[in-house]
Amino acid sequence: MNSVVKIGPFGSTSFAEGDRDITVAPQRLQSITIRHGNVVDAVAFTYKDSNGLEHTTGQWGGNGGNSTTITLEPYEFVKEVHGLYGFYGYGSDGIANFTIVTNLRTYGPFGLSKSIKEPKSFDIPVTNNGSIVGFFSHCNKGYVTAIGFYIKPF
Repeated sequence: MNSVVKIGPFGSTSFAEGDRDITVAPQRLQSITIRHGNVVDAVAFTYKDSNGLEHTTGQWGGNGGNSTTITLEPYEFVKEVHGLYGFYGYGSDGIANFTIVTNLRTYGPFGLSKSIKEPKSFDIPVTNNGSIVGFFSHCNKGYVTAIGFYIKPF
């Protein structure tokens, strides 16, 4: 994918029933839907490509927890994400305390940090006015077991 950098994934890819990724390079993130309870159960998002065409992913993960949709304003962009990953159960890692920071506000945290045993952290700040423009993940039927990010420099 041209002009974007892929970072991650953070979490376990073993026992994951599915790799989830996009096939068209993202240029601008428009909205993010996160299902969350004890951990991040699922993620979905909408983005625009370099031709201005809109793409929406399906829901990656399970149906548990509450659903939160973040709709980014026209001049809002994601400048940082951070959270925890580690053993959650059923032989896989989970993602918790997942937080999305934009140039305007902070969303989250999603998932409870106490749900992760022996947590490891990830902190992805984007410098030089770059932006996080998409995600990729590994998931099972119940929740997201690993998450990664697409970063586009400005």
